Amino acid sequence: MLWQPVTFTPPASIGAVGDGLSGSLGAVGSTVASGAASLAGLGLPEGPPPGGEETADLRTEASGMLASPCPYIAVTPYQQGVGQRRGDRAYLTPQGAISAVAGRMGEAQDLLASGALPDLTEMDTAMVLLVMAAPDEGGLATSLGRFNGVFPITELQQAQRRAGGLAGLERQKFTIPAAPGYPAWGASSPQRGGPGLATSRALGGQLAMAEGLSAVGTSPVARLGAFGAKRQAAMAARQADLDALHGSMTGSDPGWFGVYLEGLAVELAKLLVKFAPPMDAAFKCCAAVCWYGTKRQVAYYKEAFGLENPLEGIL
Repeated sequence: MLWQPVTFTPPASIGAVGDGLSGSLGAVGSTVASGAASLAGLGLPEGPPPGGEETADLRTEASGMLASPCPYIAVTPYQQGVGQRRGDRAYLTPQGAISAVAGRMGEAQDLLASGALPDLTEMDTAMVLLVMAAPDEGGLATSLGRFNGVFPITELQQAQRRAGGLAGLERQKFTIPAAPGYPAWGASSPQRGGPGLATSRALGGQLAMAEGLSAVGTSPVARLGAFGAKRQAAMAARQADLDALHGSMTGSDPGWFGVYLEGLAVELAKLLVKFAPPMDAAFKCCAAVCWYGTKRQVAYYKEAFGLENPLEGIL
C-alpha cells in the first residue's frame, strides 16, 4: 500500500546520537571528580575525557540531519487557486490536496537544480508527503492543532486559525464577552521611579562586592568541586530536555496519512496522482505538507512521522 498512517515517532537517529554521547559525558564528571580529589596534592587530571573522535563523528551525523534546510510545500484550502470556494468557506478534498502538491513538484525540482544543491543524482532525492483530512472546518482545526502542537508550520498554523474561526463563526455571533471590572487594577514596580532605581543599583553593587569577597575566600578544592557539580547538573538538564522532546513527539489522528518516496520530482508527481488516497471526497477539508530534497535532508521528517519506503525492493 502506497499511503501509510502517520504517527509522531522520536527519530531513531537522534536517539542514537544521544546514546553515543552518554559515555563521553559521563567521563567528564569522573575526570573533574578525580582532579578535585587530587588537587590537595597538586595532582591534575591527565587529559581531556576520551571520545573526542567519536563525538566529532556524532556531531557530523547530527548536523547532516538537522542543520541542512529542506524545501517544503504546504497546501491548505485557504490558498488562492487551491480547492473550491463557496462564499467565506473553502474546501479541499484529499485527492485535490495531493494533486496540488504534485502540480508544484516541478518547482521543487527547479529549486534543487538551480545550483543551491549541486551534484544531485536521480537516487539522491526523496520526498515526504503528509495529508491531514477532516470532514469539516472544526475537524480540520482540531487535526491541525494536534499536528502544530508537536511540529508547528506557519502555513498550517494560519490554516488552523482560519478553520477554527469559520467553525465557530455562528456561535461567536451570539457570544457576549465578559466586561472587565472597574476600576481596573494596575501594576507598579519600585524600579520605575528614580529613587527606587538608584537604590536597586547601589544595593546590587554592594551585593556584587560581597559575593566577590566570598568567592575569593573559597578554597580551590571547593571551587573545582562546585564546577564539577555545575557541569554535571548542566549535562543532566540537557539530557532531560532531549528526553522531554522525545516524550512530546507523540500523537496521531485518524485523518493523517502520508508517504515517503525516492526519486526525481517529475516521476514522483506522476506516481502520486496515480494512486488514490485512502479517504474519499467526504473529507472535504484537508491540508497537505510536502518536503522534497536529498535523502539526508528528508531523513528527519521520514523518521519523525514513522514512514517507510513502500516501493523499496519493488522498483
